[in-house]
Amino acid sequence: MINTMPKKRIAFINQMFSLQIKWEFVLKRCIFIIPNLIIGVMYANLWSVLLIAFVSQCIFLIASLSVRPSANQKAGRLLIVLLAIFLSINLSNLAEAIYLYHKIHGITNLGRGMVLLLGPVLYLYELAILKPTFRLRASHLLHLIPYLTAIILIRIQERSVSDQTIIATIDSLMEGKLVMTWEGIAWFVSYFTHLSVYILIIRKEIVNSAASPRLSYIIPLEQRLAWLKKLMMAFGLVVAVFFGIIIYIMVTGLYTISGNFIYTMSLGLMVYLIAFQAISNKHTLKPDFATKYNSKKTDCGVEEQILLKVLQLFEHEKVFLDPELKIAGLAKKAGITSHEVSRIMNEKLNKNFNELVNYYRIKEFKTRLNDQKYTHYSIMGIAYDVGFNNKSSFNEAFKKQNGLTPSEYLRHRKI
Repeated sequence: MINTMPKKRIAFINQMFSLQIKWEFVLKRCIFIIPNLIIGVMYANLWSVLLIAFVSQCIFLIASLSVRPSANQKAGRLLIVLLAIFLSINLSNLAEAIYLYHKIHGITNLGRGMVLLLGPVLYLYELAILKPTFRLRASHLLHLIPYLTAIILIRIQERSVSDQTIIATIDSLMEGKLVMTWEGIAWFVSYFTHLSVYILIIRKEIVNSAASPRLSYIIPLEQRLAWLKKLMMAFGLVVAVFFGIIIYIMVTGLYTISGNFIYTMSLGLMVYLIAFQAISNKHTLKPDFATKYNSKKTDCGVEEQILLKVLQLFEHEKVFLDPELKIAGLAKKAGITSHEVSRIMNEKLNKNFNELVNYYRIKEFKTRLNDQKYTHYSIMGIAYDVGFNNKSSFNEAFKKQNGLTPSEYLRHRKI
């Protein structure tokens, strides 16, 4: 009896010590897991709240733009389409954030591929507020080809996949365990490339509009350009987000819900930027092309038609390429007198005939410098080809417009 008691006590003590170790292990696991679960729930809730805010703001802006009359209906409609794209993408992400895809299969597809519509719609919207002659044409439908191609590929890809597999894939995404295949990476690369191309196209249009002859609109071109630059900065952030997502995937091989969260934030920034602009300077959202001048000699609407005709002769028919072009010849093509052409140019563009001709000749000269067809041409060879008659007039006009001689300009391009 004396010998067995210590053994029982020892066994009891060992059992209690083992139990203590197990409880310590469980406690440590709880200390690690519980905060992460709390953070995960808070994270999901925060995302859901923000998405609901973005969706509500999109609906409010769409309704507001739809009921308010606008002189520039094309810009208004394109802005509504842009907001509808934001709405669709945010609704798709909201379906993930609140796990609605478990109940409604395929709802997350609502916004898939729609990122390929952002660039085209923004580009057309830009044209609608910068170009008085802009019209939506059948050729603009070509911008939809990447999106339509993506939709077809998505449908083909999902045809052989069950709803349960799709749900499991989204669950893996929500848990941060989605392993990316080369196909998944290709989607993100295509999105990034598409967005990058359009941001360059839009930027080029902004630069060209800032440098081109301009009408004296009641809503000045400077205000339109300032609004577009702000919008493009926000759009550039969306592009940067996709670049960051690609880098993350390449490094980790995974894609997590954080990517969707950050992407949603960047789109939400664009939504609220539009909302802020609607409050601070709503006229720039869909500005018309009413001008400040009202001539006593010619009806204002007729003057604008004449000016548009003159600009069309320069921009589309390139009449400036004729080295013998005179104001009388231009007036004849426009269908009015030389005096009226000269007066309208001065009043509307703040340029005389020679300045306008030289502006377009130098613009064409710069364009041809980047054209492979003219690599074998000398500087003066191109200058003569765009309409200049002699070297001195070309050098004088070029330096006046650019602040550099042609040779200096070429050296700067090579640096």
